[in-house]
Amino acid sequence: MENSKFQFKGFSIVRSLIERKDKKPAQKLTLDFNPRGIIFKDKSIFQLHLGVKIKDEDNVLNIEIEAVANYSFDNEIEKDTLDKLFYINAPALLFPYIRAYISTITNLSGFEPVVLPTLNLTKLGETLKKNTIVS
Repeated sequence: MENSKFQFKGFSIVRSLIERKDKKPAQKLTLDFNPRGIIFKDKSIFQLHLGVKIKDEDNVLNIEIEAVANYSFDNEIEKDTLDKLFYINAPALLFPYIRAYISTITNLSGFEPVVLPTLNLTKLGETLKKNTIVS
């Protein structure tokens, strides 16, 4: 069997902050994303840095996560296809791990777990593309 030409190689959480005041957070949460990328052409590696900020409307809860994921790719893939893989697929592959991390860490912190919904992250693509450099 042939390996895929674009592979998720793993991730790590490089920054994690959870702040919660004594009262229960509001039900409505806001999510902000800060995506950045680095293309290491000589190593055929795409590195995604995805920052996630979560707050409730009463400012009782504040969560900030920074994750870094690495993907290998075949340099022979057409540019349009690579763009889709980097800017659409890469965040979609990483986000379930961030969701699970946030749910687990909030649960282990002694309060009700924060369970983020599944999201379509397609809109992050343009921002990620603007924030990606080639090294």
